[in-house]
Amino acid sequence: MNSSTSSSLDLISEYDKALSPHVSSSEPYALLDFPDHYNVGDSAIYAGEMAYFDSKVGYSPAYVCTFSSYRRDVEDFAPEGPIFLHGGGNFGDVWPAHQDFRHEVLERYTGRKVVQLPQSIHFRDQKAVDKTAKAISGHGNFTLLVRDRESFDFASKAFDCEVVMCPDAAHNISNLSKGAAKAPVLSMIRKDREQRGDSVVPFLESLGEVKDWERQFWARSPMDRIVERVISPRIRQTGRLMARREKMFRRQAWNRVNYGVRLLSEGELVISDRLHVHIMSSLMNKKHISLDNYYGKIERYIAAWGNDGLVTQVSDLSSLKKAVTEAGYG
Repeated sequence: MNSSTSSSLDLISEYDKALSPHVSSSEPYALLDFPDHYNVGDSAIYAGEMAYFDSKVGYSPAYVCTFSSYRRDVEDFAPEGPIFLHGGGNFGDVWPAHQDFRHEVLERYTGRKVVQLPQSIHFRDQKAVDKTAKAISGHGNFTLLVRDRESFDFASKAFDCEVVMCPDAAHNISNLSKGAAKAPVLSMIRKDREQRGDSVVPFLESLGEVKDWERQFWARSPMDRIVERVISPRIRQTGRLMARREKMFRRQAWNRVNYGVRLLSEGELVISDRLHVHIMSSLMNKKHISLDNYYGKIERYIAAWGNDGLVTQVSDLSSLKKAVTEAGYG
């Protein structure tokens, strides 16, 4: 799909087309690498993944974990069935902890169906590409879903596996209701290792507040912290504890998504270099201006799946100033 316009229903259909060959209502499944961090976009992805599995499969994953709570024990809860790896933008060497976790899963579960949910791919070092290629080749039953054409072309050449185009899982979330705006303009600019090299921040500061996702300590309840940090590491996991963890992950993901909706509601116009500010703004039916991260993730995504008519894409300070003026906020 590369039409000039897109809708949530179109993208939900595309997501199902890519995923449906790998899901079944007659076997358990596992979903690994829950995003236990402050990036709201990853929580939106997780919420969308669960919305899809709920509607398509009709039951929860038998096994869930973060990369740090994984105990090499998927088979104790899901002795058969596919293993799904959480989607996002960390396939490559920008976020090595998640990539190392993928390699570990592929090594341990050789031959068992492992499906990487849709990712954007970016490598900086050929040695890291070779390491991933070796892990995929040695596994033998890996499917890689990717969110843009550049990732598809790269993976098709570099890796010996099935590669499939698929939109982001967050589109599976129902339309998000925006609240009342508090200011004309809100800017959401990355402060992490994917941040842009140029500085548009002084101009954005002249328009209003410049923020980024903040840590949401309240997303976890006190009991969540006790169970996951104190009790679970010290005892054998049981079905009851796993079921509690699965429900906890859902709740935490939605806590973060709801925080994101409240934050994005603050501005009449939102400007950002985050992909999921774009996607969530679209789900909120909110006009916005999209910059990009340092390797072009958002431009690549919109080129693959279309512009929904709510986003104005800009590439530099000059085009940003023009877009802001045309939106009536210059």
